[in-house]
Amino acid sequence: MKSTINCLLLITSILLFSGCDGLIETKVKLSDLQSPTKKDISGDLYIEVTGCNDFSDSRKISDSVKESKQTIPSIFKDAEYIECFQKEFQSFTHFKIPMIISKKNDLLSNDYIHIISNGENLLGVGVPSSIKQNMDRVKANTFGMTDINLNVQIKFVNDTNKDLPFKVASAYLDNKPYIYGELQSTKNGSFMIRLSDVSVDNALENQFSSVLLKW
Repeated sequence: MKSTINCLLLITSILLFSGCDGLIETKVKLSDLQSPTKKDISGDLYIEVTGCNDFSDSRKISDSVKESKQTIPSIFKDAEYIECFQKEFQSFTHFKIPMIISKKNDLLSNDYIHIISNGENLLGVGVPSSIKQNMDRVKANTFGMTDINLNVQIKFVNDTNKDLPFKVASAYLDNKPYIYGELQSTKNGSFMIRLSDVSVDNALENQFSSVLLKW
């Protein structure tokens, strides 16, 4: 009887945190990308959950939030839980995660997501192999049910007094899709970058994807 109850609890936990969307958001300044030194920044991670509050007692957090609070720090080191909130009839847990702006080809840390600017890359995204391994481990331990569909969105801020021409590869800029394009960032302006599924998958599999190229 005890083993049956444990199995039911495990199945319930899996169903409450299965197949969810995840979004990483951060902001980068052009001056930081052009700086010769690395910089520690933070990002916001949002994970879809079934609900914020317990169904039988709204004063308590839901089991899916509990599962999220346990699982996410095991994937993204030093992830800090902030809150659970609802938006457009969906619920999300919100975490802060450390990130690094780097000028080197090799990742400076095997724990944190990198924004890389060097050589021909104005902006690229580096994902350490440990994060992909952690995601695969969690998925395997939950029989494939906890599979995070990861998305990455970056606000690019041109905080200089010069316009900047650049090339974009396989990304959305202000919700407009580009396979390849030659564009310009206006001085003291900004735009939103959303990586394509191909770029995210490539960063997970090969630890790096180019997004914006120097022109």
